[in-house]
Amino acid sequence: MTDMNAAQIPDAARSRPTWCEVDVAALRHNSQTLRRRLRGNAALGQVIKADAYGHGLAQVAPVLADEADWLIINSAHEALALRAIVGPTPRLYCCGPTLPFEAEAIVEASSDVVVVASAQIEALARAAQAAKKVVGLHIKVETGTHRQGVDVEETLALATLIGGLEGVVLRGLTTHYADIEDTTDHRFADRQTAGLERARAAVVDAGHPRPMIHAANSAAVLLDARTHHDLVRAGISTYGLWPSKETQAAWLEQRLREHKSQPPRPAGDVVQSAGGNDDDEVPTLIPVLRWRALLNQVKSVPAGGYVGYGRTYRATHPSRIAIVPVGYHEGYDRRLSNVGHVLVDGVRCPVRGRVCMNMMMVDVTDVPSATMGSVATLLGSDGDETISAEQLAGWMGTIHYEVTSRIHPSVPRISIQVQSP
Repeated sequence: MTDMNAAQIPDAARSRPTWCEVDVAALRHNSQTLRRRLRGNAALGQVIKADAYGHGLAQVAPVLADEADWLIINSAHEALALRAIVGPTPRLYCCGPTLPFEAEAIVEASSDVVVVASAQIEALARAAQAAKKVVGLHIKVETGTHRQGVDVEETLALATLIGGLEGVVLRGLTTHYADIEDTTDHRFADRQTAGLERARAAVVDAGHPRPMIHAANSAAVLLDARTHHDLVRAGISTYGLWPSKETQAAWLEQRLREHKSQPPRPAGDVVQSAGGNDDDEVPTLIPVLRWRALLNQVKSVPAGGYVGYGRTYRATHPSRIAIVPVGYHEGYDRRLSNVGHVLVDGVRCPVRGRVCMNMMMVDVTDVPSATMGSVATLLGSDGDETISAEQLAGWMGTIHYEVTSRIHPSVPRISIQVQSP
């Protein structure tokens, strides 16, 4: 991403001294990279729940509406918000828990939805009949994660119920992997895949039309074409982030085994990898988000001076401390107190003292140019330095999903175009 000085702040961000830049060129690149991984006729679903993982639904949805086959959200209210942005054409799938009273909203949004109970199904059928629509239902099959889901016997009962009602149709069976991104040992995921396939076989054997099946998340898309089935649900990778270090390690192990098992090939030849229709190089995923803010004040702190609540930091030498008007309300986690860094003019500046509700303090002693209005980068690149979502997550003791999705919706999201590598 290109650097920016305060005079170049986007107009849409001038109402607040902090904003996020969403690289739509990187977003398209990631979508196309994921599509090249798909095997057979698998459709590309991209997950834009939780305000597009914090990247901004209004910025992300129009781009992915052109790239994905399905747009996936978590709830009825997200389905309505998404439909208002993308119009009537894109296929929507609501993957999260819904209650019967939300049926009318699901129908109004013309979204497919996951179901686990007869009360949901009956409410959806009534709402669809009233609206003269047909809603696609996807039964969540329990295969080992023990979140949403029902066993095969109940899957058959729900399939029978759906088959006897107007306004609803059994579109699919679905499950969710417990740990495919958390380990390089995927035997448990293999058992889950087999459980989903057995459930479909049981539904078909019972005389129901053959439903689509889907389970693959980002890690499965990248690692195992056998999981792609009829639809994949790519989440974090859409935004240019690997699901985990274990996923990346498993990918590299997979590539190494393939290279060892193959005879030498002429330079320039391309082999088809286990991932599908791409070559055997590591997929290039480009982070989409950069979070920035303007320094509010720069002040001198003498040696021995304290910074912030609780006096948790004491300067050991004369220092220059800058105020960044971002705190834990805006989504900069309090666990980053005295731990995190921001970038100012391409220099790492450590967080000093406790992160407050709406501000934090950083040490800009090594940045003589830092002044009121200078741009600080909280997440992303500035010059040769980068603070990644993974690094922030490591400092916080969490995962990068939380880092991006918890940036407050009130922080403006600005679409930008940056040339992808």
